Amino acid sequence: MPYTGITPEALFLLSQNRFEDSKEFYDAHKAQLKSQAFTPLSQIMEALADDFSCLDPSMLLNPSKMMSRVRRDTRFTKEKHMYRDEAWLMFMRPKSEHPFLWPCMWFEIKPGEGFWSAGVCGYEQTPKLMQFLRNCIAEQPEEFLAAAQSAIAGGAVMEAESYKKDRAPDAPEHLKAYLNAKSFVFIHRSYDLALLEGEALIDRLRAFYIACHPMYRWLMNAAEEFIAEGIS
Repeated sequence: MPYTGITPEALFLLSQNRFEDSKEFYDAHKAQLKSQAFTPLSQIMEALADDFSCLDPSMLLNPSKMMSRVRRDTRFTKEKHMYRDEAWLMFMRPKSEHPFLWPCMWFEIKPGEGFWSAGVCGYEQTPKLMQFLRNCIAEQPEEFLAAAQSAIAGGAVMEAESYKKDRAPDAPEHLKAYLNAKSFVFIHRSYDLALLEGEALIDRLRAFYIACHPMYRWLMNAAEEFIAEGIS
């Protein structure tokens, strides 16, 4: 099915659904939300499925399993809004198998903040895994830096939660941001919401994700080595 686009009306409806925050409003507009927002998200996954399958044949590409839901689980959060206004797709191996290790790519729309984003990162980066990744970077930085540069050249920026104290005082300056990171992502944000409306979005995403392939592979190789060494 060709990509039918995510229109301004769809973004407004997602925002209004969160503002109203009621089952009655959601039930009355459920069909619209599906056709205007979530069907186009499924179409994005379908359009890119072959590219992702070539990258990682084990990647789960079933929209019903890798797409966000409108209704939030509020049992364990301080945020008690029942409905979210953002929506996303995740491209990764099944979360039921080593859920804290696999890298993932994503696509997300955030109407309330006025942007959409795409990127690559490790899914739920645990302290043990992050220490292992930092060790990998320190021991053999060339491959990681090449992967990082590819993602950056494709339009991503690296964002990190970092330690306050420098944990790698003797490292080269160009490695410090990575060696002091508690977690990091490579993310592309765009405030061009009009791009969501047409096929040009698919071309933009395809080019961006291809640029992120080396980072996905680097993270996957590190995760598989982490598992093989039995550190988790």
